[in-house]
Amino acid sequence: MDASKQSSPKRESNPFIKANIISKWLFLWMHSVFRKGRREELDASKLYEHLPSFDSESLTRNLQPHWEKESKKKNPSLMRLIFKVYGWQFVPVCILYSLLEMAIHSFQPLLLGGLISYFAYGQTTVTKESAYLYAMGIVLCSLVTSLVFHPFMFYVFAVGTRVRLACAGLVYRKCLRASASSGEGLGGQAISVMSIDLSQFDLTFYFFHDLWKGPVEACIFGYLMTRQVGWTSLIGIAFIVILIPLQAWAAKASASFGTRSAKHRDARVKLMNEIIGAIQVIKMYAWEKSFGRLIAAVRQSEVKAIRGSMSIYAALQCTNMISKISLFLSLVAYVYVGDLVTAKKVFILSSYYGLLNDSLLHYWPMAITTWAQTLVSARRVVEFLLQVEKPTEESCCRDNPGLELDAEKPKPAQSGRLHCVQSETKCLSFRKVSASWDKPSIKQPRKPHIEGISFHINAGQFVGIVGNVGSGKSTLLHAILGEIELMQGRVEVHGRISYAAQQPWVFQGSIRENILFVEQYEEKRYRAVVHACQLDRDLELLPRGDATVVGERGISLSGGQKARIALARAVYRQADIYLFDDPLAAVDAQVGKLLMDKCFHRLLDGKMRILVTHHVQLLKSVDQLLLLEGGKLTQQGSYEELKDVITHHAALDLEAIEADKQQVKRVLSQVDRTSKQLSKGEEKDPATIQDENGNAEQQLQGAVSYDTYKAYFRALGAPFLVCLVLSMFVLARGCQAVMDIFISRWATWEEDRGYDSVDDYEATRTKMVIWYTVLLLLTLALFLLRTFGFFFMCLRISLTLHDQLYHGIIRAWMYFFNANPSGRVLNRFSSDIQNVDVNLPQAMMDSLQFLVDVVAVLVIVAIANYWLLIPAAIMVILLYFCRALYIGASRSLKRIESLTRSPIYSHTNQTFHGHSTIRSMDAMPQLEQTFHGHQNTNSSALFLYVSANRAFSFWTDLICVIYILAVTFSFLVINQSFYSGDVGLAITQSMTLVIMCQWGMRQTAEMENNMTSVERVLEYAQTPSEPPLESPKSVNLAAEWPQAGHLRFQDLRMRYSPGDEDILRGLNFESQPMEKIGIVGRTGAGKSSIIQALFRLALNEGTIEIDGLDIGKLGLHDLRSRISIIPQDPVLFSGTLRFNLDPFDEKSDESLWSALDDVKLKKHVASLEGGLSCRMQDGGSNFSMGQRQLVCLARAILRQNRVLVMDEATANVDTETDILIQETIQTKFAECTVLTIAHRLHTVMDNDSVLVMDAGQIVEFGAPHKLLQRKDGALLKLVNQNDATTVKFLKRIASESYMRRNRRDSLTISEE
Repeated sequence: MDASKQSSPKRESNPFIKANIISKWLFLWMHSVFRKGRREELDASKLYEHLPSFDSESLTRNLQPHWEKESKKKNPSLMRLIFKVYGWQFVPVCILYSLLEMAIHSFQPLLLGGLISYFAYGQTTVTKESAYLYAMGIVLCSLVTSLVFHPFMFYVFAVGTRVRLACAGLVYRKCLRASASSGEGLGGQAISVMSIDLSQFDLTFYFFHDLWKGPVEACIFGYLMTRQVGWTSLIGIAFIVILIPLQAWAAKASASFGTRSAKHRDARVKLMNEIIGAIQVIKMYAWEKSFGRLIAAVRQSEVKAIRGSMSIYAALQCTNMISKISLFLSLVAYVYVGDLVTAKKVFILSSYYGLLNDSLLHYWPMAITTWAQTLVSARRVVEFLLQVEKPTEESCCRDNPGLELDAEKPKPAQSGRLHCVQSETKCLSFRKVSASWDKPSIKQPRKPHIEGISFHINAGQFVGIVGNVGSGKSTLLHAILGEIELMQGRVEVHGRISYAAQQPWVFQGSIRENILFVEQYEEKRYRAVVHACQLDRDLELLPRGDATVVGERGISLSGGQKARIALARAVYRQADIYLFDDPLAAVDAQVGKLLMDKCFHRLLDGKMRILVTHHVQLLKSVDQLLLLEGGKLTQQGSYEELKDVITHHAALDLEAIEADKQQVKRVLSQVDRTSKQLSKGEEKDPATIQDENGNAEQQLQGAVSYDTYKAYFRALGAPFLVCLVLSMFVLARGCQAVMDIFISRWATWEEDRGYDSVDDYEATRTKMVIWYTVLLLLTLALFLLRTFGFFFMCLRISLTLHDQLYHGIIRAWMYFFNANPSGRVLNRFSSDIQNVDVNLPQAMMDSLQFLVDVVAVLVIVAIANYWLLIPAAIMVILLYFCRALYIGASRSLKRIESLTRSPIYSHTNQTFHGHSTIRSMDAMPQLEQTFHGHQNTNSSALFLYVSANRAFSFWTDLICVIYILAVTFSFLVINQSFYSGDVGLAITQSMTLVIMCQWGMRQTAEMENNMTSVERVLEYAQTPSEPPLESPKSVNLAAEWPQAGHLRFQDLRMRYSPGDEDILRGLNFESQPMEKIGIVGRTGAGKSSIIQALFRLALNEGTIEIDGLDIGKLGLHDLRSRISIIPQDPVLFSGTLRFNLDPFDEKSDESLWSALDDVKLKKHVASLEGGLSCRMQDGGSNFSMGQRQLVCLARAILRQNRVLVMDEATANVDTETDILIQETIQTKFAECTVLTIAHRLHTVMDNDSVLVMDAGQIVEFGAPHKLLQRKDGALLKLVNQNDATTVKFLKRIASESYMRRNRRDSLTISEE
């Protein structure tokens, strides 16, 4: 993701560029790649530089203007665009190739007929010289086909790849520019479009010429067959033609199933994206099974659609038998009209029917099906590309490419947004601005999220924005950024913007890369920013300092660290206007004051600063305050002018509390024995952050192991069924071979029938027809059983493997997700599962069919002429060595292609999470360049992989042509008589080797390459798993456990992953039932690690007991479902609000409404369409941050557990919501044990006990008042870091709370 990295080291130039035309034509330039692949395992570092013609950036840049014109049409069409831009590159070539191929197909059967006539009984018309010419013609036709076919297919691949790369560039460009209101799940949809839909273009152009070739060949072959055999040959053609409407229906049905499976696949990938992004929350809530059911339901729907598509494909696989049936119908008709069946006529018919079968019933329907699926994919791509983009604006400059408009567009004078970067006067103004996130709708008018706002800010002013949850603070910033569509009014921005989002965006890369982003490194400024943003101590604690690599979305960082890194990124950028969306929510009071002083006041002095915050007490020194209520600007002025108005908005206004001691006492009484505001800024130990080299995906090496194949078939769970289905391949092909030999002998018998009587002849003919019919029906039945049985077996295996993959991921330890970015994991669920679902069964089917076909052909040819076993043995040896040379490089290149594909998806996914930050910092060109770099690396791997396939197929074909030459001329050279039927059978069978071997050998390699997807799926399916979810039977766990909430930590040690150092070192403490414990400490003290240990998200040693029961003996679901947590980041999932509250559907609607009423959300939810069934957008984006936190609180209420862990529940909420949360906690959790992880000391000074952590150890534990009496106490040192007023206030909270608790305890004792 890092856009500031230097370009990757220059790779070696691709040998294809320097190769001469002969080397390119014969694929000789690939020999060095094959040798290298045979000597060693290839990896991504050995890739060549991508070809200039495959440069992603150039291709996208060339296609972009054409798409812009196309998108303005009434019905934009991607296929129309592709033909307009790329049609000249492939249409003429396809036409020329089709003409050559039709000419060869027309003449080769006639040449075969002429050669067979030479061996007919008693013939005198064909001389030996003519026979040699016929034989030479047959060989030359096969040779020319091989010399032309593979270079043609290679060229078409290059065109298709260029189309895919260009379209992918457009998709990513849309990702950068898509409006925030474009819809939910757009990130998952983008990945699905790239990984599935656009990959269709790699195949589509292969079949373009087959769209018209089949019908033309049918006309030509019909004429030639009628001339050679007679009108009865038209019966077979008629049978084939009759099946064409069925093929058309099959293509239409296949497209329909393809659309349905793509829709369900999108839903599955999108859901997995959400699951991976919120995996820690899912684990802590014990929701794995619930989401497992959701995934299973979507997967079942997807598999149902794939099953329909597979059924059609299986039926089409049986079309090989159509030529046999056509020959049967023609021969039977020929017999009954009394004509003589000769070997020449039989094999001319057989050859033409075989060609027609391939052309009309295989390639033609495959072309139709492929293009139908491509049209579906193209519509999905267009649907994505037509998503609403970020609102357009005026631009009076040319150095802001991310925000610039077309210069020719008219500029509205009264409404819209003007952004002028180079204006001499830096200022910002709103004039009666109203804006909405809602999409325009005919059904209901859009509701403004900010309304009628007007203000003006001059250069150098520091402005604070405050307001309740949902009052429009973040929306106002997005209006400044141009991220939201204006309903009315005008926004004018004069100056360069920098922005820090409310949800900090951290991408996978080093901390320095995250801070620099797209800016150049300047040592002095960088050090000043790190210091001002209070990151010095963090970097000191990290083993690699700012070179330490963090996980995707900062998964290995705490909320406070992410917030300060994102803040540093915004501050490091040289700008005129700085927008900060509540960065102080994630840090403690002391750090907040330091940030205000050193960062906002000193470092950014003289710049325009706009700060959104709930902490009004920190805004005393700002120049101007804006107070928002209900989306409207209700108050505007200085702090002194608005002091009385905004006091109730303060998170903690010490002056107001000092002025009203009665208010203090009231608040203290309200929060007695209750935890208060917690710290989102808990800083994790450096051990949780991945080392720089800890995130690289490992490439599997060597041949796909036997264990992988065994695991694949074992997934069926029925070994006997596997053996039965595989035996069907041998039986079906054996029966077909018997039928072919039978026809040959029948034709020979017909030519030699002169010595038979007429009656015997007719009786024998009748028997021949009967036996022929029986053999045909038996072969057809075996083919159907084999094909359908095999595909349904593979589909069942695929379903099982997906389930195993999901189980492996959802049950993996958290350190797995810290080390593996989501794109890498999603690649398994998208491309790899797609391979296992569709590509692998097809390749395996072809491979098995090839193996039995080769054996059958060699047997048949040997029966005709046993001398041909010698060239057959030589051919097999050559093919073996050719495959051995090919397979090593091909397997490695396939793995490299898969590995280099993952960064494309990861980069796209991360872009969606940070699109507002990216656009505000004008980083779109740099990120597009990074994306194109990932595409270029992948295209380099793909080019070599396809080149290897084509080279192998080409050389295989040449070996087969040599074998055809040996077979054909052997009958002429060997001085002995041969039956014409045997000659025809041997030659026609050997001719099939050209297609069979190049396709079959490549498919065996393709099968092994696709088995790498199984390998990758199994790799993640076998990821080290957490302990069992359910408790063993030996543990008697009461249904109401825990009843008291009595916690005891004994010699607890914890580390995040194997091999790491201990983060918690020998913790020993105990809490009494219903006790409220605050946990405090410096950065890196290990506070959040206690939560990890309590929920067993990491590796624990020692014991934690709850009500005397060791939690290490419990199943994880039994443990986690009995502990409630309000996490740092409030997470909502796509789906209904009801699902978000109660995914197991255990609670009644009344309970849900009651919980929503407790958190004061009932009225808001009731106003939404659907109520509890209202849909949550991606990440709950249609709820404000505070509302999402209230939903999390409602979850905790519904769980009714005796232990509650709070992790900064009020960081992003206003004071009203804060008080609401505190009152709700006091009411609903008064009899619960509460653990509060805190930075802000005032939130825990009234707790029963405070636990002070440092370096993973307990420094102090006890009542806060007593701890403050210690002269050199750790808590006292933390308190004394504040100003005198705050110190006095904190001590008084601890003292009054302690005395009140003692009085209450004394009364309790006296009553007893």
